[in-house]
Amino acid sequence: MREGTFIDRNVKRWEDIESDVKTDPDEISSDFIDLMNDLSYAQTHYPHSKINEYVNSLSSRVYKKIFLHQKQGKNPIYYFWVRDFPAVLGHNAKILWVATISFFIFCILGYICSTIDTNFIESILGADYVKMTEENIKKGEPFGVYSSTSLLDMFLRIFSNNLWVGLVLFVSGIGLGIGTFYFTFSNGVMVGAFLSLFIANNLGTDAVFVIMLHGTFELMGLVLECMAGLILGLSFIFPGTLTRKQAFYKGLTESVKIYLGTVPFTILAALIESYVTYLGKSGFQNSNPLTMIFLSIVFVGSWAIVIWYFFIYSKKQAENYPYAKYLEDIVNK
Repeated sequence: MREGTFIDRNVKRWEDIESDVKTDPDEISSDFIDLMNDLSYAQTHYPHSKINEYVNSLSSRVYKKIFLHQKQGKNPIYYFWVRDFPAVLGHNAKILWVATISFFIFCILGYICSTIDTNFIESILGADYVKMTEENIKKGEPFGVYSSTSLLDMFLRIFSNNLWVGLVLFVSGIGLGIGTFYFTFSNGVMVGAFLSLFIANNLGTDAVFVIMLHGTFELMGLVLECMAGLILGLSFIFPGTLTRKQAFYKGLTESVKIYLGTVPFTILAALIESYVTYLGKSGFQNSNPLTMIFLSIVFVGSWAIVIWYFFIYSKKQAENYPYAKYLEDIVNK
């Protein structure tokens, strides 16, 4: 349509928005989305018109009213978990899926290699660990390793180890993401080999259930750390419309936020592994009914949190936080 017609159709709505009398958050958010659509249309059909400056200025004003003022008025920790962190995940969903799928492929590869060559498991996990696990299986406590030491010592050891592994995964991304991919590969193969040890003894179902009590958060943390490393490394190679300096700063900011976001889940995984997983040391099917119910709640709850927060909620936050504004906030912060 002609520019004049476009202006006539929207000018009254723009004036209403400019009057700044609305207080309902939903109405203001709706106005912002409409303005972004208007701006996109104007930039496409009237690229040299001053109407672009006007609509952009108006949308920026509404954006600040919705997001910036909201951010200043809220606890920064609350804001990080409710909007900032999930928005980073949502706007980098493709890399999240690449990290997730890659990790699962590496796990499958580890399992396949273990079935082809029985010595492969020992080369990955160590002969002593494999021997200990086989002895536990014979004793009727296939997951007895989770009750082999004091709970507090186990928590501190697991947490410190997982935190270090995650840091290595993240920081190694600086080498164009190659280091991150390598460490993700090695960890995935190790998980696959570990599961194959139980599957070979007809304990596959029990292994998945018991190990994933804590593994849901632990492995999701590993996937996120892989994601952070890839963002860090690839940001410089693929700057997009940004300068390489801006792109690297964006990648660094996003990757640091992702790594920080994994820390509470690393703690939670260590707590579950130390204080809950050992309850299933005899296997799920051999546990008493109350223990089975409790472990089932932990298992289902952890999966529900991971799927909802990291994949569903993050996507919703990205949709509510337009990429153009998200990019502007990071680069110009």
